[in-house]
Amino acid sequence: MPGKIRTAICGLFLTTIAFIAPAAAQPRLFSEESEIQLLLEAPFTDLVRAAPRSTEPFAGGVTWSGEGGDSTRYDLQIAPRGISRRTRGICSFPPLRLDFDQSAMRGTPWRGQNRLKLVTMCRSGDRYEQMIVLEMLAYRMFNEITPMSFNVRPARVTYRDANGRRREETQFNFLIEDASDMARRNERRAVEVLPNEVTSSQLNPAAAARVTMFQFMLGNLDWDMTEGVPGEECCHNGKLIGASAEARSDLIPVPYDFDMTGFVDPPYALLPAEVRVENLRQRVYRGLCRHNDQVPATIAHFQARREAILALIDGETRLTDARRRTARQFIEGFYAIIDDPERVQNSIIRRCRG
Repeated sequence: MPGKIRTAICGLFLTTIAFIAPAAAQPRLFSEESEIQLLLEAPFTDLVRAAPRSTEPFAGGVTWSGEGGDSTRYDLQIAPRGISRRTRGICSFPPLRLDFDQSAMRGTPWRGQNRLKLVTMCRSGDRYEQMIVLEMLAYRMFNEITPMSFNVRPARVTYRDANGRRREETQFNFLIEDASDMARRNERRAVEVLPNEVTSSQLNPAAAARVTMFQFMLGNLDWDMTEGVPGEECCHNGKLIGASAEARSDLIPVPYDFDMTGFVDPPYALLPAEVRVENLRQRVYRGLCRHNDQVPATIAHFQARREAILALIDGETRLTDARRRTARQFIEGFYAIIDDPERVQNSIIRRCRG
């Protein structure tokens, strides 16, 4: 085989493995996409009124309706999270963390689960339900880009106050796969570091370019791959995974929390002072200049997944026709940019940071 051809094939192979990771077995809970029915019981009046920065759990229970119609109740701890949403007073209901007794979950769809994030509606009403459906779709779109992403499971959750002081309500929510499970599924491990303990040079270039392009597609400015809140685990709205828990090179950033995006377009969004935009639907590329050489392959990969991504939007029956049309138009606007070499130069390459 001629040397140039052999080199080209090797280069293509290396580019491909940057996007494709071997899939290991995953928990049953996230191996399906159907909507599950849950009943959560806890002192929700006290939980909602908890101090904005408190993440102390409350004793509660979850009842899961199985496929055969049978229901089983399990004890668990339910904790508020989402400090930003709570400290700003923008939401009437917090996102939650569900803490399970692993020994009691054996033989159930919840087996192997310890702590799971439950994404809840910020406020009641159809508008907020549509936004949470769009956020769930964002996770699924990134699943189409790479398996090194968080799986989600839609859930219709009824909230019952254990003390009878709060009106019972049912929300559309979704569960997010545990970070350790996501890493293990990709034959990697979750890496726990504090902000400023990693630099961009320690990131896998192809993975970093992939995340940046996805955030550009969503119109997301609320993220970072190396920085975060001082004293908390790195990174802002992202998780790092690597060959081992102690890895400090070839780190894969895995993003989460996609509500503050142009794709979802929530009314409570805050625009970062350092970026000059009038609203979230104005895309700003925040990739690093050191990863510009990854842009062509990254764009080619996103172009190859175009139909799959648009099919997710078209097939989401929980969206209204108007929301589905707006969501599709927003994503098509991204593809109009990456399909045009001149716009790639002006909107991406020349807008890189550092």
